[in-house]
Amino acid sequence: MLTAVGVLAHAAPNSAPPPPLEARRVALTSVDGKGGKATSLYGVWIQARKSLGTDRKGQFPTVIALHGCGGLYSIIRDGRGEFTPRHLAMARVLSDAGYNVLFPDSFTPRGRRSTCQDSVAQREVSAMNRRYDVQAALHWVTTQPNVDVKRIALLGWSHGASTVLASLNLADTDVAVRKIQPRAAVAFYPDCRPYAKTSEPFKPAAPLLILMGENDDWTPPQACEAIEQKMKGSDTEIALRLYPDTYHDFDAPGLPVHVRMDVAGIGKPGEGVTSGGNPDARSQAYRSMLNFLDAKLNY
Repeated sequence: MLTAVGVLAHAAPNSAPPPPLEARRVALTSVDGKGGKATSLYGVWIQARKSLGTDRKGQFPTVIALHGCGGLYSIIRDGRGEFTPRHLAMARVLSDAGYNVLFPDSFTPRGRRSTCQDSVAQREVSAMNRRYDVQAALHWVTTQPNVDVKRIALLGWSHGASTVLASLNLADTDVAVRKIQPRAAVAFYPDCRPYAKTSEPFKPAAPLLILMGENDDWTPPQACEAIEQKMKGSDTEIALRLYPDTYHDFDAPGLPVHVRMDVAGIGKPGEGVTSGGNPDARSQAYRSMLNFLDAKLNY
């Protein structure tokens, strides 16, 4: 059994350890809308650390955060999973800012650690079928007494960010009929290609902020630029922020820039992909994200 309690207390070297986050594992049931197949999942639930004046009758805005193709954990040992530095950093930033956060785990309950090396055709857990995991997460958070159901946002990285796009698209019937819709969404370096063509319908259910590196050769930003252009004049805001000299995974703390030859990149087929952190871009992206969420959820 994986447990999240007590694994979210890591600190940077030579610094005082921050207080541990109050995290617990919760059960989710993802139901495939086409076949009705139910899958037992779980997630990590972290409650808002402080309100900063945004609580309403003890209820707080809530973010559902979707991991990328590398999964939620950096290591699993003796039945315990440790968050990656990226997920831990985001958990702290959001909870400190007054947001509850739910991290659904789409991989471990399905017997997978990572799908990064798989081609899109090989992926058993696709962005499209992870929409049902999002539906399960939305259902679960709306049952929690400290969640303001009118202030829920989606957030994701890479594969999870592509899931955010799929989960927002009102052109899909299962999204359109959902009783609870997010009020905002943030996508870190998604693959925008499925929605970039003018002939492909894309009608987001909520304002969307996309954060990417200009030099991303894993999920190149050109397709997201095409979506931004395509959606100009629509009644739903789409904002794209591009950071110069920045690659995929730019918000991962302590990750050196390196080339991964085990991943088939979109931008440079056969040449691998570039991945690595950029502290300045990460800081700017966090600031844009928090300002965006505050504007959309704390109205």
